[in-house]
Amino acid sequence: MKKITYILIAFFLTSCFSESNSTLSTDNLINETFNKSEIKDLQHILDFFNNEICNSNYGNINECYLNYCLEIITQFEKTGTFNSNLNFEKQRKLYSKIDNNTFNEIWVFQKNLPLNERKDTLKNLELNYEGKYRNFLNEYGKENIEIKKYDESYNVSAGLSPSMFAEMAENYELFKITKLKTKLVIAIHYMTLNDQNWRNEKY
Repeated sequence: MKKITYILIAFFLTSCFSESNSTLSTDNLINETFNKSEIKDLQHILDFFNNEICNSNYGNINECYLNYCLEIITQFEKTGTFNSNLNFEKQRKLYSKIDNNTFNEIWVFQKNLPLNERKDTLKNLELNYEGKYRNFLNEYGKENIEIKKYDESYNVSAGLSPSMFAEMAENYELFKITKLKTKLVIAIHYMTLNDQNWRNEKY
């Protein structure tokens, strides 16, 4: 069933109108929410994620996203865990290339308190509940029902939660992957989880 679904979605994504040749600066909501400098940084984030998940096996960017999301849910269903498959060192270098103000509109560092044998309080990257990115999710949810569900879970937890992971992993095909705004949400979602999985830094 999964294979049939994949084939149908792949056909849809490759045959329908796509924004894959556009940039975030052409999107109205992005322009209403972020300033020019922030949009430039968001494009760097999106470009980084695109380069990480794509290779020569896929004909276009939509296929890359479809395959990536399919691999995440397949992996999780089989093992109960997942690997974002993003190079964390490259991701850290990306942070240094974007303005601190942009970073802070998306993310915030929180305390990961000592647990079990770990005695140190570590940094834990989370979405910034009071940043522009949170406002963007709220507004985008008004036109995309799956983003609305994702944002509602975010409003309850004030950070990435198991329900947000489940929403993204299980219903990725309903998020309208062809939309650049959705690609940005997917990129930030999995980059945040990747940071949480790999960062080992004292607060």
